Amino acid sequence: MTDIIAVGMIGLVAALLAVQMKSLRAEYAVYVVLAAGVVIAFYMTAKLEILVRMFERFLMELPVDEAYILALLKMMGITYVVQFCSGLCKDAGYSGMAGQIETFGKLTVLSVSVPVVLALLDTVRSFLYANV
Repeated sequence: MTDIIAVGMIGLVAALLAVQMKSLRAEYAVYVVLAAGVVIAFYMTAKLEILVRMFERFLMELPVDEAYILALLKMMGITYVVQFCSGLCKDAGYSGMAGQIETFGKLTVLSVSVPVVLALLDTVRSFLYANV
């Protein structure tokens, strides 16, 4: 609970500082937001570590191919990084760049998910032919 309060306060203070600095020197406002984003990213890594341990436990308990869990973790990481970078670009006033980053992220997630989708199709095909 204290983590969420700390992250909220960091974000709030950074936003207030950025608003104040924007009238003086706009580039400093971007630096303040970027620094706050990096600090918040360190808080996120602790939470992501918990998720990784949970997925490792799933791998031990369930007969799931490790490649599927790794693909899922990659997709989660890609979406978080893309969202973070896109948000920074939007805050800096570069929404066109943010859109390009988001499009690249979507294509990357799609390419990472292809093996999982193919395995799903193979499973469905095996069920269809097993019942015929």
